[in-house]
Amino acid sequence: MAKSSDTVSNYLSLLSEIESKRFVPIYLLHGDETYFIDSLTDALENNVLPEAERSFNQSVVYGKDIKMADLIAMVKRYPMMSDYQLIVVKDAQDLKEWDLLLNYVENPLKSTILVVAFRNAKMDLRTKTGKAIASYKEFNSAKLRDYQIANWLPKFAQSKGRSIDVDAIERIKDLLGADLQLIHNELEKIFVTVKEEFIRASHVEEHVGFNREYNVFELQTAIGQRNFNKSVQIAHQMGIRAEKGDLMRMVPVLFGFFTKIVALHCSKANSKNDLAQEIGVSPFFMDDYLNAKNNYTLTDLEWAISQMKYLDLRLKGVHRGAATDGELLVEAVVNILKRTK
Repeated sequence: MAKSSDTVSNYLSLLSEIESKRFVPIYLLHGDETYFIDSLTDALENNVLPEAERSFNQSVVYGKDIKMADLIAMVKRYPMMSDYQLIVVKDAQDLKEWDLLLNYVENPLKSTILVVAFRNAKMDLRTKTGKAIASYKEFNSAKLRDYQIANWLPKFAQSKGRSIDVDAIERIKDLLGADLQLIHNELEKIFVTVKEEFIRASHVEEHVGFNREYNVFELQTAIGQRNFNKSVQIAHQMGIRAEKGDLMRMVPVLFGFFTKIVALHCSKANSKNDLAQEIGVSPFFMDDYLNAKNNYTLTDLEWAISQMKYLDLRLKGVHRGAATDGELLVEAVVNILKRTK
């Protein structure tokens, strides 16, 4: 079983080999984190052959659309006026009769590069064919845990010639969790929009989901201060400006905010840094949490958390009636603040 702690280092190592054009005859890419698998597949498609040679010597097929006998015929062909031909099998978990490929795997053509890419699945390495394929270059892509995102993001930013500070990383983790594809897409938008080399928390707040004035972090600060008018105004504007799925991604952020305040009530730590480390936030943001701790009792927090759970259900279609997502958010905010005011 692949360890998530190894996934990033193994990915970066293999990506470096591909970009340096140090190829092997067979690549096995499989596991639960599809982002790394897709990224490595793209890297092979972009690096093995010059663009002018791809129309004749690069083929992408899907497991459900090809039979093993046809794949074997393809990998045994020789390239046309090129050193290599590249054969990529996507969704390889749908391909059957792997045992038929064993003879080729044991003696592959040096001019053929075969990429076997599973999605959300793994090749059975207990079989003779599976072991033979994995003996060339295997990448087992494990899901990253939330805390490991902090190690991944600086490396990703560096690969784009940018830097990212710890507070920006904290904001990204809060907003997007460990969804690497979503993180990739949102950061690409920031890289295009923000011309500064250093990506800060303010850039994330401004460009991911909403805008600087009306975003979930401003909302949680206003709620933490028990500022009724400002909280409702921000929630209303967020509802107006939100794109599909934005408010659904916001709920875990607020849920995490309230649960962290519960943890502060229960903590015996004294210093701000110790408290920040205990609840898993940057010391830079601790004043907001400490302020909220003074404004919310544990009973208040139990109610607020129940409202977040109910909002999550309603945004998913349970007991929502004809209300819009924005109206549901405003209602939840009002319910929290009326109870605790």
